[in-house]
Order: sequence, then C-alpha cells, then structure tokens
Amino acid sequence: MGTSEYSKGKGSRRFPGRSGGRGRRKAHEWKSRAAHAVEPASLLGKTIQLSYGVCDACKEIYLLDQEFARHGIAYAVEYSPGRWFSMFTVSVLVSERKPAEEAIWRIRHPEPILPKPGRAKEEPELEHRKTIRQIEPVDLPAHFKNHPWEFAVFSEFAGHSYDSKLIYRALIFRNNEHITFGIREWNDPGASSALGKMARRIVVDADFRQSLSTNDHRVQAMWDELE
Repeated sequence: MGTSEYSKGKGSRRFPGRSGGRGRRKAHEWKSRAAHAVEPASLLGKTIQLSYGVCDACKEIYLLDQEFARHGIAYAVEYSPGRWFSMFTVSVLVSERKPAEEAIWRIRHPEPILPKPGRAKEEPELEHRKTIRQIEPVDLPAHFKNHPWEFAVFSEFAGHSYDSKLIYRALIFRNNEHITFGIREWNDPGASSALGKMARRIVVDADFRQSLSTNDHRVQAMWDELE
C-alpha cells in the first residue's frame, strides 16, 4: 500500500502547542533567561509579590534577572501568559522590596543614550509629551455598577506631534477614598489597547486587583497630574 504525501512520520503530526510541539517548547524559553531565580521555598523570611508586566518574556526576564543579580536581590518568579497581556509575579523578601522596586523602575525607564559630541547638532534630542485621561470599565455586570474604583491611562510619547512614538503606558487605579492604589505598565511595543476590559477585570477579580496593588509613589504622582 502506498503512503500519502501528507504522511511524513510522527514528527510531522505534532502541532505547535501540543506535547512535544514547537510552540510548547517556546513557551518555556524564558526560564533559561532567569539564571539567578530561586525556588520560592529558598527565600527565607517574609516575602512580598511584585507584578511585572511584559511584552517580550525572554528579553524582559533577562533584564530583570541581570538587574537583580547586580544588586544582590534574591527572587522567585512565576509567569502568567495571557491573550491580551502577560505578566511576571516576582517574589522578594520584604526587606528587599525597595531595591527591587527601584530595579524595576530602572528597567522601565532606561537612561537615554546621549549622542556623540560631534553629532549633537545633527541629532537633536527628542522632546517628550505626557498625557493622562480617565476611563471607565466596559461591560460591567449590573451588581458591580456601584464599584468604588477610579481608572486613568497615563501615556508618554517621544515628541509633541500626533505621530509621536508611544514609549510608555500605564493603567492606574485607586479607590474613591484614595487609600488603595494600583498600576499595570507597558513599554511599547506591546501596550494593550483593551484597557476598558482590563479595568473591568480589576473591578470584578479581587485576586487580580491585589496582584496590581502597590505603594509606589509614582502612581500618586500620575493622579496628581490629572488633578
């Protein structure tokens, strides 16, 4: 009996995303870039979890790993992929929370590379434009209509024109008593456009909301720009 032209052996019958497929292997590649990460049980002491939104898991966990290693910050990490957005949940000792948050800030806001002296006039420095606007959650169930949460989108652009490049975006939220704050950040490319849907999830999903809660003073500063 002849064989079909589509019969190429076991390897060809595997599809990406299934056991043994190319997609499944790729989904775990980020782990090899977190060379200094440890198991959660290895963190001896009280820990705290920090959320770290990502666009490119392999690239961004490498930057995080190297920055933490440079400052001697022990950490454990879990990855939560999603259709609209993905994030790392980073566990560190409570005593290392501040240096960990500062390390994440440095990654999110790298210092610009200055032009060589001889080319300074040829390549003028780009000015920056910042915007902030309030938004509302979309498609909320009726029993959540009177929720206590406020939302805003903070964006930063390179340049003042309408075609300026988006370089940073954050969805920030707070309760109406201005006691609890939270943030979800992106560095473009990859900023989510479904922010109304994400705001909805923050309202209805307490665990997700807690994962984004923070005492970072930057969030209050962003709200101050709106007011």
